Amino acid sequence: MIRLLYSSQATQNITEQDIAEILEKSQKNNQEVGITGVLLYGGHLFMQVLEGPEQAVLKKYIAICEDERNSLNKIIYISYADKRMFGDWSMATIQCDQIAFQRIFDLNSRATETIAPESFRETMRDFLRRLNSAKKDH
Repeated sequence: MIRLLYSSQATQNITEQDIAEILEKSQKNNQEVGITGVLLYGGHLFMQVLEGPEQAVLKKYIAICEDERNSLNKIIYISYADKRMFGDWSMATIQCDQIAFQRIFDLNSRATETIAPESFRETMRDFLRRLNSAKKDH
């Protein structure tokens, strides 16, 4: 299994309806191929964690790169993983305010550096806490 974190930018205005449609389609398609993860979005910026079988995750990422709704796709982190961080979600979304999203994009700004695994794990744990909180609220 691998875990991949990437960032991208929307090429057009993305509405809440667009996000809902992306989520619905992703949940169905991801479940069929064993992918789990989370899509973070704020304004025109996106970050997504995909985890699952290597071939399925890489194929999904290629499809995302070919999607005309986004551009500037950039892999921030990719590694093998023994355990899922987002095992309960074939895909979940969380809207980030600018301050919360800045922490995520700070990882992206260090693109020429190696991101320490512990730093990545702590950031993902923070996302997971946010997602668990959001899930309880709904």
